[in-house]
Amino acid sequence: MLQLQPVPKVITFDCYGTLVRWHDAVRSAARAILAGRLTEPDAQDQSVALADRLRSAAVERQQRPPYCDYKSVLRSALAVALAEAGHTAKPEDEELLLSTLSRIEPHPDVPAALSRLRARYRLAIISNTDDDLIAGTVAAIGVPIDFVITAEQARAYKPDHRLFLHAYATLGVTKEETVHVGMGQFTDLKVCHELGIRSVWIDRVGEPLNPDWPPHAKLDDLKGLPDVLSAS
Repeated sequence: MLQLQPVPKVITFDCYGTLVRWHDAVRSAARAILAGRLTEPDAQDQSVALADRLRSAAVERQQRPPYCDYKSVLRSALAVALAEAGHTAKPEDEELLLSTLSRIEPHPDVPAALSRLRARYRLAIISNTDDDLIAGTVAAIGVPIDFVITAEQARAYKPDHRLFLHAYATLGVTKEETVHVGMGQFTDLKVCHELGIRSVWIDRVGEPLNPDWPPHAKLDDLKGLPDVLSAS
């Protein structure tokens, strides 16, 4: 159960997937990349598998030292995913992917929920990304975000504790003065459990919960989040 004492000063959010339509954007990029190689029906059929492999390859690269910027992570992951599908990555494929991911639209429930939350809390994003890559996506949300904390700033990717600790130092709060909201279990719920951070899991796709990383509350989207956080 989500305990709201002490009352949080800052609500922190994962961005990709939680606030914005990350999965749709990656699939759109995968479909466009394959369209130059396959017929439209085949590109459509294979785009989901390519997008899924691109995302998993990116997570794998994030966890291997040394740190490298997220745009390089994405280029490397795309090369791996395409090679496994029997294709060779081209510079124009990389540019198409980065262009698509440079401005991702929010889920429909997000702007109104964040607007309600802003009346009571400061809002922050903690994201596995680069500053310049996420800037257009944050602008697309359409609601002012007080702080945007990235892996580029901390030189560490979630679930590395350093990204969250860097965020709290930047925000000027303790972990007890925050609640973290995220969709990712490995990237967000894991570190929240390990550090004792109050967490709300946004389960947009109905996936099974890993019992090792239980959240303090679970929602299908952000619509009910302001009410959950005002229950203190």
